[in-house]
Amino acid sequence: MPRNSSPVREGLTKADKLLAILLDRAAHSTKELVRRVGHTFGGAVFKLRRQGRVIQRTSHPAKAGQHQYRLHDDLPF
Repeated sequence: MPRNSSPVREGLTKADKLLAILLDRAAHSTKELVRRVGHTFGGAVFKLRRQGRVIQRTSHPAKAGQHQYRLHDDLPF
């Protein structure tokens, strides 16, 4: 799925949308995830972590005060 596209299928939860984006294992900025998942995606991160997903949060290398999120596990979709 291209980075600029957003999973807009009916019935997807924020956790579903977030996982669909992070499955490429690339780093995604807070700003991008807010735009593609929704302003309050922290609950989706929590839900995925509770399901055993490993989601890394690191400081953005170029943007002060922002973070990047990356899926860092080997679980199947």
